[in-house]
Amino acid sequence: MKRALERAARAPVIVHPPCTGGRRVTLYGQDLGRALRRGDVAAYLRRAGFVTAEFAWDDTGLIEWREGGPDVWSTP
Repeated sequence: MKRALERAARAPVIVHPPCTGGRRVTLYGQDLGRALRRGDVAAYLRRAGFVTAEFAWDDTGLIEWREGGPDVWSTP
């Protein structure tokens, strides 16, 4: 039950920390692929049927950016 509540409180889209090969993108825990730029994230979400219109990259209710926001795509 606790785990289900934690999942519900999180943003549905998680862009994981930068690493070799891009940032992993997940939607409700399902791996969508590796993104090298914002456009890749948008393309994955469109293919998954999740985004049909423009959205705000800083919408924390939609996207959780881990270890860097939408302008961070490479490891330090």
